[in-house]
Formats: sequence, structure tokens, C-alpha cells
Amino acid sequence: MCAFALALVLRPIATPGPAMRDFEAYHSAGAARNAGDDPYSRQLWRSERLVPGVDAGRDELLPFVGPPFGLPLWAAFARLDYARAALLWSIVLALSFALLAAGSLRLVAPAASVFEYVAALALGAGFGPLTSGLALGQVAVLACAAMVAAQFALRGRNVFAAAAGALVAALQPNLGIALVARLPERRATLAFALAGAVAIGCSAAALGALDGLRQYLTNLGEHASAESGIAIQTTLGAVAGGLGAPAESARAVGFAATLLVAAALVALFAGKRYGGIERFAVTSAALPLALPFAHEHDFTIAFFPALLCAVRCTGRTWVVASCATVCIAVDWLGLAQRPTGLLQSVCLAAVAALALAGLGARDLGRRRFWPLAVVPLVALAGLAAATHPLPIWPDALPADFRVERTLGNAAVWRSEQLATGLGKRDAVWAALRACSLAGCLALAVAAARGLRAPARD
Repeated sequence: MCAFALALVLRPIATPGPAMRDFEAYHSAGAARNAGDDPYSRQLWRSERLVPGVDAGRDELLPFVGPPFGLPLWAAFARLDYARAALLWSIVLALSFALLAAGSLRLVAPAASVFEYVAALALGAGFGPLTSGLALGQVAVLACAAMVAAQFALRGRNVFAAAAGALVAALQPNLGIALVARLPERRATLAFALAGAVAIGCSAAALGALDGLRQYLTNLGEHASAESGIAIQTTLGAVAGGLGAPAESARAVGFAATLLVAAALVALFAGKRYGGIERFAVTSAALPLALPFAHEHDFTIAFFPALLCAVRCTGRTWVVASCATVCIAVDWLGLAQRPTGLLQSVCLAAVAALALAGLGARDLGRRRFWPLAVVPLVALAGLAAATHPLPIWPDALPADFRVERTLGNAAVWRSEQLATGLGKRDAVWAALRACSLAGCLALAVAAARGLRAPARD
């Protein structure tokens, strides 16, 4: 509690701009739809420039790339002014946080004590990707909570509830894909097929035709290309590029990582040594290693496997999983973006480590405190990162920044990133991002080892 209290006090210097910056894009997409504009085009700026805190005197477009079937949801939020919509959305995210932390524990340890629930909530509070998602108003938090809800529904054999959970998870499709780990089960297959049909049908309806859906997928690819090589991308390909690999080689690294992770998971699950929840957990831990597009908040997907390993694993496997969890919990790139937040990051890492100690088995002894060894490493990394400051979009944009009116959203976004300085290659920035990915690798290995069922004769 003391470490968490210190973390609240030692907040970094606030940056200007709207509350919950990423919610700006969702609300503006809804407003654009209500006004008859195309939220996937430059017309989005007509609504976005009106959001309180946005500098309308320059181009600082934040593109909307969410799936089309979600547009009616954002259109409903946009019927409220931004302040009230943001307040309502913050309530949704707070409930999502509670479901993700307490609900995950309930799912994997139905007989958990009040102390363990407090520890689970503390782990959530110290888990950087999750708290970063809350601060930005990211739909990733809701998507991860929906995936946990889908696990409850599948356990209760409720196909329609599982389909609803999958549909909400698909609001962040690069994370919702983790649910494929449950597909060998008949009810899961039915639920996800239903969710997929609804998503495709509603997306086509929202865009007017299947041609619009194809255009959306094209825009999605353009946006992914626009962010390739940008410092805020936390993928193996982006890290390789940051370390100096040519663009083609970096893309090859990312593609190879996707294939290797997919092949490893298929081989791992072929022996039927894992239950459905365990398959989902291992897949969620490994997913960030395979994603072609990922930001810090996307690592929220690792929270569920981290909690499951903290409760179920023992011995050295528990130590590896818990140290890996603390590594994932740290917003490493944030150490370079917000040097004034170093002390807060150190305190939050300590909160995560102590929460894991509270969730571990009683026979761990002193080993339950080994994850605290990661905390001083965070301090050292922060000192190194301070010498390589990372610009923050849009704060670092020139006051009179303008781009050609003929450019599409993806091209505008890339121009903004390059003008901000986020296109620069820096080995320190790459190393910081690699820490999160290394944590996912270690957690996936520990989960694969510690969550498998005993062999049967």
C-alpha cells in the first residue's frame, strides 16, 4: 500500500491535450458518422478538431482504425459532449478493470480469499500496460475484460454470452484473436462463428457494402505500414529496425516471429495436455511476440496469463513467470518519454512484485520476493533512458505543422510521427521495447510449463 501511495504522489509532469487521448479518436469517429462524414478519411478531422484540448491551429489528426461494426457504439457516445462521454467511458473502463483483475482471479481460483482479491487488484494497479490503457481511454482494456467474460461463458456452456464476449473483444482485433485458442471446442467454435458473422455483417452494413469492408481492410494495412519503423511500435520487427536492421529485414523478422509463434502453439497444444483456459492463457502470453502491430497498452493481454501463473505455478516456474510479469508490467518506453515519472515507475514495479508475492503459494518461502529484483533494474534503465528522451505526439509537433490536403489518414499520421521525431532509430529505445517482449517470451515459456496437465498413462 505504501508503494502504491508513493506512486500516486510521484506522478510525472502532465502533458497537455484531451483527457483519455485515444478516446478522442473513438468519439470523433462517432461524431463523424452522426454528421454523415467518413470516419476513415480526412473528414474525421472536422470532428476531432472540436474536441477540447486539441490544437486546431495545426494538423494533429489521430486516425480511427477500429472495426466498422463498432461505429454505432461510438456514434452513441458522440451524442454526448466530449466531457460527459469521456466520463461515461471512464466508468466502462473502470468496470472492465474490475472484471479483468477480480474476474480473472475468480475464474482461476474460485475459493480465493479477500487478501488475494486485494492482491489481484494491486497487480492490476501496478501493471503498466493496463494503467496506460486506462489513462488513454483505450478499448484494449474493454477487449481484454470481454475475453475473460467469454471464458466464464464457455465454462457455463452459454454460447450466446461467449459470442457477445468475443464480439466485444473484436473491437481490438489484434488482441481478440487470442480467443482462437479455444476453437477446438464445439461451443467455442459455434460462439466465435456467430460473433464473426455478426461482426462481418454489421461492418458491411455500417460501410454500405462489402466493397466498403474491403476498403477498410486496405486502410488498415496502410495504417500498419505507416507505423512501421516508428518508435511507439513494440513488435519484434520494430525492435529489429530500431537496432539498425534494414526495413526489409525488420519486416522479415516480424513475419518469421508470427510463423514461429503460431507453429509453436499448434505443436504445443497437439498433445491435449492443456485445458481451454490454459490454452487461452499460453496464447495470450505469446501473442505480443507474433503481432505485426502493437502498442504498450496491447500488452494488457498478458495480464490474465500472469495472474493464472501467479496462482497456479510453483517453484522455479513461479519465479520465472513472476519476474517476467514485472518486466511486462513496466512501461519501459515510458521511461524515455516521461523521465519525470521514473520514481513512479519504480514504485509501480514494486507494487506488481509485492502483489505477486501475495498471490503465490505458501510454500514458496523467500522465493516469493525474488521478483523485487527487477525493481532496481527499472531504476537503472530509467537513468539510461533519460539520456535518450523520446518525443511525445502531438506535443513535439511544430506549432504550424501542416500536411497536404490530398494525403489520406495513414499518410497524415506517418507525417506527424516523423515530424515529431518518432521515426528516428535509437538502440536504447529498441532495447527498452525488447524488455517487454522478453517478458512475454519468459511468461509464455513458464505458462507452457506450469499450466500443462500431468501426463496420463
